[in-house]
Amino acid sequence: MRLSELRNGERAYIHRLDAPAALRSRLQELGLIVGEQAERLYAAPAGSPIVFRVMGQRVSLRRDEAECVVAGVSADTAGIEESCYQDSADSAQPFPPSCSGTCAACGLQHCPSCAKPDAGHAEEGEMTIALVGNPNCGKTAFFNAASGGHERTGNYAGVTVTSIVGRTRIDGIPVRVVDLPGAYSLNAVSPDEAFVRHELAGGAVDAIVNVTDVNALERHLLLTLQLQQMKKPMVCALNMYDDFSQNGSSLDVGRLEERLQMPCIPTVARRGDGVEHALRRAVEAVRAARLNPPSHEDAAAAPAASLSARRAAVREMLQGIYSVRTGRTERWTDLLDRLTAHGPLAYIVWLLVMLLVFTLTFQLGAYPMEWIDAGVGLLGEWLGRCLPEGLVHDLLIDGILGGVGSVIVFLPNILILYLCISLLEDSGYLARAAMLADPLFARIGLHGKSFVPMLMGFGCNVPAVMATRTIANRKTRLLTMLAVPFMSCSARLPVYVVFCGAFFPHHAVLVMTLLYFLGIIMAVFFSWMFNRVYHRKADATFVMEIPAYRAPLAGSVLRHTWEKGRQYLRKMGGVILVASIVVWTLGYFPRPATELSPAEQQEQSYLGIIGHAIDPLFSPLGFDWRMDVGILAGMGAKELMVSTLGVLYDCPEEDAQAEDAAQASSTRLAKALQASHTPQAALAYMVFALFYFPCFATVIAIAAESGKRRMALFTAVYTTAVAYLMAWVAFTLATLIL
Repeated sequence: MRLSELRNGERAYIHRLDAPAALRSRLQELGLIVGEQAERLYAAPAGSPIVFRVMGQRVSLRRDEAECVVAGVSADTAGIEESCYQDSADSAQPFPPSCSGTCAACGLQHCPSCAKPDAGHAEEGEMTIALVGNPNCGKTAFFNAASGGHERTGNYAGVTVTSIVGRTRIDGIPVRVVDLPGAYSLNAVSPDEAFVRHELAGGAVDAIVNVTDVNALERHLLLTLQLQQMKKPMVCALNMYDDFSQNGSSLDVGRLEERLQMPCIPTVARRGDGVEHALRRAVEAVRAARLNPPSHEDAAAAPAASLSARRAAVREMLQGIYSVRTGRTERWTDLLDRLTAHGPLAYIVWLLVMLLVFTLTFQLGAYPMEWIDAGVGLLGEWLGRCLPEGLVHDLLIDGILGGVGSVIVFLPNILILYLCISLLEDSGYLARAAMLADPLFARIGLHGKSFVPMLMGFGCNVPAVMATRTIANRKTRLLTMLAVPFMSCSARLPVYVVFCGAFFPHHAVLVMTLLYFLGIIMAVFFSWMFNRVYHRKADATFVMEIPAYRAPLAGSVLRHTWEKGRQYLRKMGGVILVASIVVWTLGYFPRPATELSPAEQQEQSYLGIIGHAIDPLFSPLGFDWRMDVGILAGMGAKELMVSTLGVLYDCPEEDAQAEDAAQASSTRLAKALQASHTPQAALAYMVFALFYFPCFATVIAIAAESGKRRMALFTAVYTTAVAYLMAWVAFTLATLIL
């Protein structure tokens, strides 16, 4: 029998895992171990993924992944060669104390632990305490309580992708607290696990605080036993102890300490209870270890216990001292799941939630955007009155202030977006939303979590690209980034409005709707294509923990929201400022010897010269040099395409700010376009604007989020190539039909 054959409420014991090595390791990490019992809870309305309860946790698997698990009604696994399903710890050894460059031990190219062995200046006598634990154990909340750090509480694997450092003092001793990525094991199957293992073995960590969820202690202690092999002073934090005690569950903490041979401290990290005590015990453990240090040979020779051996040890350790009862949190989670995860209204709730996020991000965010834009405008007017006319005046107002304004104007969208994402993540709903979206996205090689960036792309591609960091699998994250620029952002709308008003006033809604759908179709097609050519064998799995519903903490949500906004300004501001100054310089120089109109100045500028130079390239699409200059200006921001055309056609600025096609059809700019171009060229121009080079902010965001400049360069090149091809097709077909 396969695990996928179970019905809701039925249970079976796992007998064998007929899965590739990577998937098998992932299944084992989440508790699907030979001999363990699994209960099917429900399936998504589409029939996949399926949610099981294993070792006290909810785990979501696609149907084909569940088919890889052979199960039976009996726990008897006789005759099964369990050694085939032991984890890679059988052969794994601790990392050498020093490593640089290409890390042969962890298998990571340019291991971040090697490249960045320390963060910040260490005080004299400072101790380093690493926080290690499974995802969703409250580890990052523990870090926030310990150091006031500005990192978020995540509700699925992959949220914390690098170590976060904070500092505090315990009894006058400076303590450096390092929040390492969430990991289910130290087997280095994923980059997160490799990074954690390398950090712990590198020698810079003085002690480990292993943060566990006391409500699922059997699974969390599997990692604890692996951490003990590192031979470092350890403290076990029994987190979420408030829920545990309220449920009527029981644990003999004293006897657990004896069996684990380490301090075990009940904590409630969300409130900060027990956090300082756990750190104090870690400091005491470091002092004791320094008085009687273990030999390096003993640490290097520590045996690596297999998964089956650790599982047996954990069960024996908890025998007679640990019992768990279903509590209010679980009952509320089961009730809400009927509405939001597998009931008949699940997709309606999903659509309403996504609509609410979209509305809050871009409609509510439009008001502070207008205020910021108006503030930048007022500042520009004030500088214009204070500074004499000339180069410095124009550089500060049109170049620098314009560049800064183009960055900070999106800050409200970024803050509102991450506020919504934080609330959804911390509550536990985002994992369920990803599960509902996965059946569709899995067909094109993406993950269910890809739906959030794709949806955000219709508002602005910048926050959409930044939202891809919620996707744990690197391949899927990169594929999503490559697809996001095809989502028609709001900045492209002025182009559609002006050209539809000028050439298709009676069919404007139809034309714009078709453009949006064309972007979706191309995003789907290229996701499907890239999935088959980019690391073809590295297919992403959906095996994912589904956390219980919990009330988000306001402090954690607000800290995370502000931190992401600060990161946006830091990452985008400098590069966008430089790019804006470059575009301004090209449009400003050379200065004419005589007085010229704005349109004449633009034509004789370097930007106009480049437009004339590339005109033969775009003439097959029906464009002229002015449309070419509009395309160049749109590389900075798509809104600049229409305003630039207004300048080149010597039209009032208000013509570029028409709110709908009917209003745009009566402007001087519309009449100038009608006199200079054909409907075929207009259609091709809109298609080109839909697909070509994302704005500088989006390109920089892709470089920052992917960690590879060549990925940003590839995005710029391939989207422009697609834009040219599709614009030519649109121009050719329109010429034949119209």
